[in-house]
Amino acid sequence: VLNLPIFQLIISRLYQHILELKLWLLGSLICGYLFISWILFLLAGETGLTSNPITFIYFAATTASTVGYGDLSPETEAGRLVAAFWFFPGALLIFSAVLGRLTGILVEGVRRMADGNGNYERVQGATVIVGYHRDKTPLIVENLIAGKDGDDKIILLTISKNVELPESVRLIRADRLDALQSLRRAAVPGAEKVLVYANSDAETFNACLAIRELNEDVHIAAYFEDRDTARRAGKLAGIEPVVSNSSEALVRAAQDPGSGQILRALSTAGIGATIYSAKVEAGDDASTTDLDQCLRQSNGTLIAVSQPDDEEFLFRPFPNTVKSGGAIYYLASKRLTTDELTKGLEGDNVRISV
Repeated sequence: VLNLPIFQLIISRLYQHILELKLWLLGSLICGYLFISWILFLLAGETGLTSNPITFIYFAATTASTVGYGDLSPETEAGRLVAAFWFFPGALLIFSAVLGRLTGILVEGVRRMADGNGNYERVQGATVIVGYHRDKTPLIVENLIAGKDGDDKIILLTISKNVELPESVRLIRADRLDALQSLRRAAVPGAEKVLVYANSDAETFNACLAIRELNEDVHIAAYFEDRDTARRAGKLAGIEPVVSNSSEALVRAAQDPGSGQILRALSTAGIGATIYSAKVEAGDDASTTDLDQCLRQSNGTLIAVSQPDDEEFLFRPFPNTVKSGGAIYYLASKRLTTDELTKGLEGDNVRISV
């Protein structure tokens, strides 16, 4: 005895799949249609079309796509009737269905990406921005691009609904900035650098800890309002905290008119001289005198160095050498290349990365 509830459920599911034009159903229809068409052409005596499967598929593809090269066509009257009343209408219908389904998948994928529901987990070497501020985040993106540090893949993770950014920035929307799954979708596990600027220090702190959990090596720069929170985040999450220096800049502008504009220019890529850094990767220690000379030749100015075993920045007078693993900080109108920084250095083993 037929079980009507189960039968009705099967019919309902099948009807739903037909309406949604599921890929498995579309593939089954194509295979069934081609098989029936091949049988009909074979019975009609169209041996030129049915003797070789590749030839038949080629004929079906050119007919369905309306290309119609004309090198293959039915030769018998029965074959022409099969083509006119069965093959041509069916081929066009199936081709339209396939084209519509593929277009729908493509449009849906683009829409999901545009709405922030995409997944960039496999992207490597991205620059990830965590948090969004309508006035400040576009400036962050602008400075990243102007800094010319390889930030060609920028991904923004935000909980905001309305976001205005350049089209080149990829968007990920989430309910929380510290959710591991959302951070994975934003390509944090393979990111090169991460910038965190959330709505509160607590949210920024939690996001930094979650990012470090996913990526132990990525460089994280995070903005904090409170100095103590910034210090704790730097110690516990191994990040580079940035604290607002508005009060210091205000005093400098009052005591030394124009210094506030100078400080802004030094931190903004593309406006006058900007502070850049380079790291002595490996090999011999680099001579500070030679580095200073190389910078001068490229219109740069050495302002500070750091040693791998010392957290303090060293200003003039500089030490004689910068040890392997240390870094230099300089002013220039643009980021200098490795060749510009190493031209004239003594020691072939010195390697500097920018």
